[in-house]
Amino acid sequence: MKICHFCVWAPRRSGMYESTKEQIKYERRNGHESFFVDTHKKEPVDAQIDDGWLRPIPWKESLNCDVWVLHSCIPNELLEQKKNRAMIAVLHGPNEHMLLKEFVSNRKEEAFNLHINILWKYDATVVINMHEYDILKLYDEHDRLHYIPNSIDLERLEEVFPWKFEEHPAILSCDVLRLEKLPGNIIWAMPKIVEKVPNARLNLFNLELEAIATWRNIFCRSKARYLEHLCETIQLENRSLYGFMKGADIGFNNNLSGIASRVTMEMQALGVPVISYGGIYTPYVAKIWDLDSIAEQVKKCWNDLSDSSKTIKEDTKKYAREHYDRAKEVKKFIALYTEVLGTK
Repeated sequence: MKICHFCVWAPRRSGMYESTKEQIKYERRNGHESFFVDTHKKEPVDAQIDDGWLRPIPWKESLNCDVWVLHSCIPNELLEQKKNRAMIAVLHGPNEHMLLKEFVSNRKEEAFNLHINILWKYDATVVINMHEYDILKLYDEHDRLHYIPNSIDLERLEEVFPWKFEEHPAILSCDVLRLEKLPGNIIWAMPKIVEKVPNARLNLFNLELEAIATWRNIFCRSKARYLEHLCETIQLENRSLYGFMKGADIGFNNNLSGIASRVTMEMQALGVPVISYGGIYTPYVAKIWDLDSIAEQVKKCWNDLSDSSKTIKEDTKKYAREHYDRAKEVKKFIALYTEVLGTK
């Protein structure tokens, strides 16, 4: 089977890109020809190579593939030639984010409605968590919606050397910034956190360079620059966060929905317990935007980590290994491709 994935080329900057890359890796390992198509470049440039093995193919070569998988968009000139191909969509963006985009743009951009259009037009649409499934099932007019759990390439986390943080607990926030998962509340909760756990320090990663003035104002204009002092690390984009993740004590998932983001899964796979606003994957759940609740969960998690009779890190890693393995989940995608191809 020949499969091509249409996605933006964004190494280390996009969870969707990293997920697509891992999908291609494991589809190839299962004996299929799987390719990456950069939706923004008709002809790839030589510099487009990731990890020494992944290169995008020219748009015209996608015409040789049996299965087209949408991640971001498929160029219109190619869509005209979709006949007899299995058309699969994988929706990475949360519905809340898409709905917010519609309102932020004064409904000039059909973001949430775009999800519905895809669901109705594609042969099959895949969502990667049950929250999205429950929402989109309400619009599944033709019974084409499928749920395949989100997952990561656990092999990439096998040989990771931890960064040595100076203060503990080292709290880590490293979500790619979105409207529904900004790190403001973990920053603003730090004064309350240090009242309960005096040596706790926040370590922020993945802050966007374009918004640098915003981060400057948040930290440097706080009274006596106190919020800045409560952070050990304030970083912009990094090529790899695995070392920082492994060296951290506690992760924080900023997503308001409580859905386990990619970095949440990675932190857990490295044995780092995560505080979230919801989800069955963690016992540490704070009330949304409640600074006291966030501080209380940090204290609870740190107390558990400090208790030698408890196996928090081992239990966290075990959960991740059992639930987030792309090597297992990729087989469900391949089965779906095969099923849809059988109808062509």
